[in-house]
Amino acid sequence: MACSTCRDSRNRFKQKLGRCHQCMWQLTLLSILSWTVWAYRYLVHPTSVESITLIFAASSFSLLLLAHLVVALKLKLNNKT
Repeated sequence: MACSTCRDSRNRFKQKLGRCHQCMWQLTLLSILSWTVWAYRYLVHPTSVESITLIFAASSFSLLLLAHLVVALKLKLNNKT
């Protein structure tokens, strides 16, 4: 993504998770948009190539967002204690 935390090549992938609000908002928007398009266009034909491709993309966005949110919650809970 475009933020300075994500562009830093010295950070490992797990060090980037949960720290960038811009990335989390982008993933939220991409997840909502891709699942909405899939439900509107491809729900009737879930076995078409386009539908399966969109399912994989939407699932990837959603799982990466979930990983960000879990790590962000863990970091927030660790900072409070």
